[in-house]
Amino acid sequence: MEMEATHGVGEGFIALPEAERHSGRWGTVCLTDAEGIPLPLHGITSGRAVALTATPLPDTDSITLPIKRELLGTGALFTEPVGLKGRSATGVGVRPANGRLTDWLFPATVARLLERRVLLEAHLAWPACTCGLLATPGDPTQRGSRE
Repeated sequence: MEMEATHGVGEGFIALPEAERHSGRWGTVCLTDAEGIPLPLHGITSGRAVALTATPLPDTDSITLPIKRELLGTGALFTEPVGLKGRSATGVGVRPANGRLTDWLFPATVARLLERRVLLEAHLAWPACTCGLLATPGDPTQRGSRE
C-alpha cells in the first residue's frame, strides 16, 4: 500500500516514554486517550524517510495552543514497543540520517506538546508538502541545541 504525501498516524494526547527522557535519545512519542491509556497507531511503513509532525487540536480545557502543524523530526520512520506509565505502548519516531545518538526528535517541540491532544502525521515530501511548508525548529546537529 502506497502512503499518501500526508498520512495520519493517529490522534490523541502526545506522551513521551520514560526511557526516552532518561536516555536523552528523545526518539519516540506515543499517543494516549484522556485517561493516559495508550492508543494504537495506524498505517506506519517503517523505514520510509518522513517528516513526523504534530498538530494541536482543540481541547476541552482552558489551555489553548495555536492550531499549527509542528515538526517533531525527520528521518527513517520506525515503531517500537515502549513502556508508558506502567503500560505497554507503541512508540513512533524517526531515526536521523546523520547517525546522531540523541535528539532524534526536537526536544523543545515535544516538550511543548506533551499531554496536548494532537493529530500525529508522517509526511513523505519534505520540506515542502502539499499541505504547506514544514519549517525546521532548529538545527539538532548543533551541540546543545534544544529548539
